Amino acid sequence: MGKYTHTKQDAWQWLQATPQDVPDIVKLVDTNYSQEIEDVIFIKNPTRLHYHLHRAILDQQYGLNTQNISIARDRKTQKLLAWAWIERGKYTVYSDEEMAVAEFAHVDLTLSVRTRMTLIAQTLEIWICWCELHGIPVLCSTSIRDNQQGFMRLHDQFGFVVRGSFAYRKIGD
Repeated sequence: MGKYTHTKQDAWQWLQATPQDVPDIVKLVDTNYSQEIEDVIFIKNPTRLHYHLHRAILDQQYGLNTQNISIARDRKTQKLLAWAWIERGKYTVYSDEEMAVAEFAHVDLTLSVRTRMTLIAQTLEIWICWCELHGIPVLCSTSIRDNQQGFMRLHDQFGFVVRGSFAYRKIGD
């Protein structure tokens, strides 16, 4: 899947999130993804999201192997285009193998389909590399979106086993 790999020719760059990025992340979530949960499942609480993002970023700064929050910003405008959060230390009740579980993978929905797909593919590459680097044997990604077929197809192309809205990848395979 090297055709999606991030290069210096991309109009954006991927960075590790900092506390200064939190307001932009929360704004992107609110603008593009509130409809996924609002009035359907949960009542959103931006203050709670701010808190958990700040806490996770602090954990990341002091323990790079605990979680990874990445952001993609436009090189010229610095606009936040995408962000992704993955956390390790998760287990199923039937296995001793550690998992890294994706918490979020969001892109600005006003971007072209091609750009959104490339950003999500690059997110998957970041997650796979992060798991390889830290020796995490299983990567799990899920979706709550109504329209998730393209997202899950991309996982399939990256070697994940897709089961409904869950995708698993054995790292190292």
